[in-house]
This record gives sequence, structure tokens and C-alpha cells, in this order.
Amino acid sequence: MSRVLEALIKASEKAACIARSCTESTGDTLLVAEKGENDANVRFERDFKTIADVLAQECAKVEIASYLPGLGEYVRGEECNEINGVTISIQESEEETAKLLSSLIPMSTAKRMSKAVHDEINYTVCNDLPEIPTLDTDSLGVWIDPIDATAEFIAGVRGEADPSHGLPCVTVLIGAYLRSSGEPVVGVINQPFYNGGKGRIIWGVNYGGVKKCYIGDKEVASEHNTILISGAEKPDIIEKINNSGFEVVSVPGAGHKLLKIALGEAAGYIVSKGTTFRWDTCGPHAILNAKGGGLISYTTHQQITYNDDTDLDSKEYCNSQGIIAYANNDTLQKILNVLS
Repeated sequence: MSRVLEALIKASEKAACIARSCTESTGDTLLVAEKGENDANVRFERDFKTIADVLAQECAKVEIASYLPGLGEYVRGEECNEINGVTISIQESEEETAKLLSSLIPMSTAKRMSKAVHDEINYTVCNDLPEIPTLDTDSLGVWIDPIDATAEFIAGVRGEADPSHGLPCVTVLIGAYLRSSGEPVVGVINQPFYNGGKGRIIWGVNYGGVKKCYIGDKEVASEHNTILISGAEKPDIIEKINNSGFEVVSVPGAGHKLLKIALGEAAGYIVSKGTTFRWDTCGPHAILNAKGGGLISYTTHQQITYNDDTDLDSKEYCNSQGIIAYANNDTLQKILNVLS
């Protein structure tokens, strides 16, 4: 099981390195493409992906498969591997990957991104992973969101982000779940641009009676009065939360909001609409479970599960009944009382 955790951590860092490689020069073009109807998030009038999203996802898949060879067909992500008519895949060498990418972007950018793909990772957070109950990888599936908050990523790379928005809101989200029950058991959140681009990783394991997590050297002081929402939340729900004594705060990115709950910077996160997806919540859900919190359906109050069929359109993987994420059971009860 520790090998599963190590695979997800290193895959997240590969994706993070690719994201960071796009910010090393302001003179090159970041390829952006509009998503098709079956892939787009209904929250947005127009939804986009970048070449970095696609490359990061394919690289993360390859990294996971190199550690866990039997998992291949059960590693899924947000993005399809085609952009502007070109199928993105990881080639045998750095030069060959750069050549493929250069059919879409300037060679200087292609070389930097390819270097991020093929460079070895030496990440110290993997040095002292805990002993975790054995879990057969044949029992697992994986969800990947290679670059969550793509709009903030694009604005940040272009230098057009508002203060408190942009690159710090970007996360890489990877979660493993049990194929039998859909329960999330291992989660990783990577924040590539934290601390001026040094980045950070948090993780959690919730399996076989073991609850373990890592959130860095020092936990942030809890602010149990803050409920996070998206900018598109219904006004009547915002009013209910405000009137209850909670402080309502809107920040970008589903992964960014869930990270804040895991770090103790917020008490909960409410989404009444079907605008988050399995890849947004699987990894963070496992971390919240490990910390004594959780993530449930806004409508039914049942745990979200992740073992959907593998051949659905991307839009079918949305958390269609909304979500409530919470730091602990006391907070959940308060939220349910407010919403009722």
C-alpha cells in the first residue's frame, strides 16, 4: 500500500513539474483549446484545457503504471488525450516527446515541457512513508485531475490573474478508490505554485482501520467558522449560511477549496449544483476521511463514490447532486442544520 501512495505522490509531482515549466518564460505560447460539449463543465459558458493539462495527465498515468503495472486501464482523468487534432503521448526519449509537442507549440516551450516529463524526481516527502495495510492493486482504480483551476492557471501563466487568484489556486489532484465499493482510500493534493513555486504536497490514507495523513511540518490554525463556496452558488443558500453565523468566502478551484479544509483553513465547502466531478473530489475525499472529516452528496447526504463505469462521457462523471465537504462531524451537523 505504501507503494500505491508513493506512486500517486510522484505522479502528482510529475504533473506539477509540467505545470511549472509553462511559467519559465513569458515569451512563448501556451496552447489553449475549447472543450467539446461532452467534456465541458456546465458551470462555464465555455470551458478550456491546455496542452499542459493533457501532457500532465498522460505523464501521471505513465508514472503510476510504472509503479503499479496492473492498474493501467483503471487510471482515469479529466482530459481526453487529444488536443487540436493531435494525440498526446509520452515518447521514449525527451527529444521525441519535444518533437511531438512542437507540432502544437514553439520548440522552446516543447523542450521545457518535455524535460519536465523525462527528468527524474527526487521528492523527500516519499522518504518516510508509513506502514499501511496491504491492498491489492487489482482492487483499485485511480482518478486524476492533472491541473485543477485551469482558468486560474491560464490567467497566471499570462500574468493576467487578479490578486489572490491565479497560480496559487492551481492544484494537482490524484485519488485511489476501491473498485468494489467506490470508497476513496488514498489521496494526494499537490499545490505546484505554493511558496513562490517551491510547491507542497499533502496526502491521506483511509483504509483497513488506518487513518494517516501528512499536511506538512505545521498544521495551519483552524478557522472553523469559514464555509467556502463557488462564485456561482445560489443566493438563497449563501444567505442561509451567512445568517447562521458562518463566514462565507468564495475562492477559485474545487481542489483549492478542498485543500483549505484539509489544512484547517476552512470548516466546509458547499456546492449545491453538479459542477464538480469525480476527479475533483476523489483524492481530497480520501484525505478528509483520514483527518476525521468527509465529503457527501448535497442532496442525499450519502458518501460520494467513485467506481463509475469506465465508458461514460466525461460529463457523466459529475457529482450531479452537489457536495458538502467538511472538516469534522460537528461541522457537518451544523451545516445540515443550517441547510434544513
